[in-house]
Amino acid sequence: MTAILQHLLARLDLWHDSLQQLGWLGVFGYAGGLIALQMVFIPLSVFAVAAGAIFGFWKGVIAITIGTNAGAIVNFLLSRYVARAAVTRYLAHHEKFRLIDAAIGREGGKIITLLRLCPMPFGVANYCYGLTAIPFGTYFLATFLAIIPANVFFVWIGASAHEGLSAATGAGHARHPGEYVLLGLGLIAGFCALKYIANVAKAAVNRTEPPPGQAPVG
Repeated sequence: MTAILQHLLARLDLWHDSLQQLGWLGVFGYAGGLIALQMVFIPLSVFAVAAGAIFGFWKGVIAITIGTNAGAIVNFLLSRYVARAAVTRYLAHHEKFRLIDAAIGREGGKIITLLRLCPMPFGVANYCYGLTAIPFGTYFLATFLAIIPANVFFVWIGASAHEGLSAATGAGHARHPGEYVLLGLGLIAGFCALKYIANVAKAAVNRTEPPPGQAPVG
């Protein structure tokens, strides 16, 4: 994966001037490339940095915003309409899991908002959300809002870096302190998300458990 990433960034370095000269067409083309990359689980943070280095801050933010959100939609819908049916058939025979799935569907906005702050593969997460009962509208709104801080931060790094695309590879410059802050916040958010999911699941399962001393019905 690292070799592929380095190759892609090297190609972007060669296309740097061409993409700039294309103006908005280059911005939208770059966003389209991001959609394809996240579908095959290529990390997008370095390409957010590269977007800032190529297009500047505002155009870079627009490119990465379009790319990440459109990619999130594509992955979710593919998972929802290709694999979700099999998951639903499985859950139909497992009452506890069905209740957990429904509970996560109801609380999906909070869960996604927390998990989007975690350092986990963007594309993989999108596919996983499509397998749950989370409504599409809730998923999209939570995704759109929760990924803004990281997108803006990484594009800003690229736009303010003097090394251009070399900033995206991590070569020739110290890691920005803000990246460690994001990582720390992500780890905290991940812990909170897992604890919250566990509580939701426990509450759903408890609905099917008889009170102490009472025999299960049926």
